Amino acid sequence: MPLHFPFDPDISRASTIPARLYVDPVYLELEREKIFARTWQLVGRVEQVAQSGQFFTTEVAGESLVVLRDGDTLRGFHNVCLHRAGPVAYGCGRRQTLQCKYHGWTYNLKGQLLNAPEMEGVERFETRDFRLQPVQVATWGPLVFVNVDPKAPPLADFLEDIPQRAAHLHPERMRWVMRKDYEIACNWKVYVDNYLEGYHLPVVHPGLHKELDYDRYRVEPHRYYSLQHAPLRPVPPHLAAQRQYVPTTPEEQAQYYWLFPNTMLNVYLGQVQTNVVLPSGSDRCVVIFEWFALEPPADPAADPGWSKLVGFSDEIQAEDIEICEAVQKNLRSRVYDRGRYSVKRENGVHHFHSLLHEFMT
Repeated sequence: MPLHFPFDPDISRASTIPARLYVDPVYLELEREKIFARTWQLVGRVEQVAQSGQFFTTEVAGESLVVLRDGDTLRGFHNVCLHRAGPVAYGCGRRQTLQCKYHGWTYNLKGQLLNAPEMEGVERFETRDFRLQPVQVATWGPLVFVNVDPKAPPLADFLEDIPQRAAHLHPERMRWVMRKDYEIACNWKVYVDNYLEGYHLPVVHPGLHKELDYDRYRVEPHRYYSLQHAPLRPVPPHLAAQRQYVPTTPEEQAQYYWLFPNTMLNVYLGQVQTNVVLPSGSDRCVVIFEWFALEPPADPAADPGWSKLVGFSDEIQAEDIEICEAVQKNLRSRVYDRGRYSVKRENGVHHFHSLLHEFMT
């Protein structure tokens, strides 16, 4: 079976990527190596590493990592001791050193080996020769990203002009509110495909469709990201109470960013919602939703505004899960392999597939 697949950069001629990319575990291993290990991954929040010595652990592309604050510097390392591969950190906390949980080798916050117990008599052994392997770390607003590829371009190259475009909505002042995880029986790419087009809105999301001006919905692709413009329908004042969203001025309109390969940054007036899609198998994924706000409620569960917001989000998510799981099942059908793109509505999906093809081949 060929691992490479044909792809036409002209959407009007192109067919979608083959069904085998969504169902064969071989491709997930290839994606971990060629995509997830070479792109910027959203792994945490700046507030988790605000003070010197604070750290948290995470996993990217099968690699265990630790992110920490060393004075004014944010650092990231492979969470792998250089002795016999024990972990140097668990969970999160605050320490001035990292100590391996296997044999007690101890490193400072710069990753340098400070102490290796009972290594006397080992020839040509110098602690200064041992240093934890670093990974790239960067932040945007309240978010922490890592990239395990030391040769990857900086985060700014992936974000391009997103910080400038979102600056008036002040994401850097947003504080964490809450998190929800959804386990979905579909390949991670099925979920991303679904996010990247409004084509399914009229059929799958009738409630959301009533809120949005579907005729003006469009997707604007860039090098490593795309932006969805989803303006709200005008609403007469006497019907405003029936709406989930209150229409805003053009400069206050929501910005729906997707960052290759698996991160969504939904920036609204007064809040940010992040979605990260993590593969847990060739036919399963976990989608992590996190909310941030300029004025976080003391208790989101008891706040009527937040309860309404999260309830509507759950409704949309339930509709997306149902269709994504049905699509995943049908991608195994013997009668389906590739489809065609709507030039008008699926340029965001075509853009995603072009990047998949670029990175995997």
